[in-house]
Amino acid sequence: KHATTTGKTAVQDPTPAPTDTPAPTRTPKQVVDGKVVNTRYGPVQVEVTISGGKLTDVQALQLPYDRQYSQEISDYVAPYLRKMALRAQSANINLISGATYTSEAFVQSLQAALVKANQV
Repeated sequence: KHATTTGKTAVQDPTPAPTDTPAPTRTPKQVVDGKVVNTRYGPVQVEVTISGGKLTDVQALQLPYDRQYSQEISDYVAPYLRKMALRAQSANINLISGATYTSEAFVQSLQAALVKANQV
């Protein structure tokens, strides 16, 4: 049946034609663990989160905590190393004086994680 008004047939609007632009796709979040790097003070390992092709988080999974002094250094330097890595979007970061072994191991684990995540 067709609806009529004043003798004319009302026609419904056709369904809009599909557009050629695809719907935006969300890049899945990727979480990758770096290798464990053993230092003379203990193991260091980081985990990276990649989202939208960008490094969005770096977390230390392992840091030297075998001695009180190692723990103090790890607690102090971890936030700085994380911040530098996020700013650089790479493992090309400065080492922290007084925490050279931890810094070097952090960079090595970070680099391994980025390679594993195909970010390098």
